[in-house]
Amino acid sequence: MSLAGGLIVALRRPEWRIAEPGYGALDPRTTISPRMALDLSGLGRLANVPAAAITAHEDPKDDDGNGISGRAAWIEHPVTGERQLGRFGWKAQQPTLRRQVAAAFATDLGLSTRLRPNPLGDCTPPQHACRDAAKGGAGDAVEVSDPMLDLVTAYVASLPSPEPSGADSEPSVRGRAVFEASGCAACHRPDLVSDAIAAQPYTDLLLHDLGDDLADALPQAGAGGREWRTAPLWGLAGRLPASDGFGLLHDGRARSTLEAILWHGGEAEAARDHVVNLPARDREALIVFLESL
Repeated sequence: MSLAGGLIVALRRPEWRIAEPGYGALDPRTTISPRMALDLSGLGRLANVPAAAITAHEDPKDDDGNGISGRAAWIEHPVTGERQLGRFGWKAQQPTLRRQVAAAFATDLGLSTRLRPNPLGDCTPPQHACRDAAKGGAGDAVEVSDPMLDLVTAYVASLPSPEPSGADSEPSVRGRAVFEASGCAACHRPDLVSDAIAAQPYTDLLLHDLGDDLADALPQAGAGGREWRTAPLWGLAGRLPASDGFGLLHDGRARSTLEAILWHGGEAEAARDHVVNLPARDREALIVFLESL
């Protein structure tokens, strides 16, 4: 992609495939949607954001005409049917930190809890070893007890949020002004958390349509393939690509902060185009600001 000032940025589009699964041919309806592990820092603070502070920024029909139509994700409790506000996961598919931890035990580790008592849904019928191992020989008992789930949840909730670094430097101050003028703050809100701690998550925890280029084929909890929860920006520098080249966005395709911005479409298209057309000095200041959060 060509940017103002003559800069050319190559965008990497991953192509995923499963080779030789080892237990027979995949169902032709099989879809692949790789997901990077989410940062655990500050999740306790996000859990404590009042629901009203999140829903206050909803505008699903874009009534104000600014091109941003974020909506809250509402998750139905599997037992009580109560609707709860989703706020965790790439598509805001989990309403509470405890349920997020239980989902991670089930889908990442194949371990059962009372909230997710049967993780066999991740094993297809021909995967006999997988289905036999899913309960770990525990019979009808769950593998992760309620006290253990509570302890892990409490630990995750205690992890501090990232602290900003270098936010007072001249490029960072300039970059923050560019961030706001570009329209990025319409979704990556700097004011969602109102406590006295300096760090802000820079998210609205709402679902937004980010266009076809970032769409996947795995709708979750009512979120469509083009919809993603606004990713918190705090601690961004710590998530930049390591030596394996995988870094930002849901599938790790972006190798830099700028590349991640350039993949944005849909509701974020206008903000992306603003960044594309920035003078080089302003664009560089924007990146400095983002990586200071």
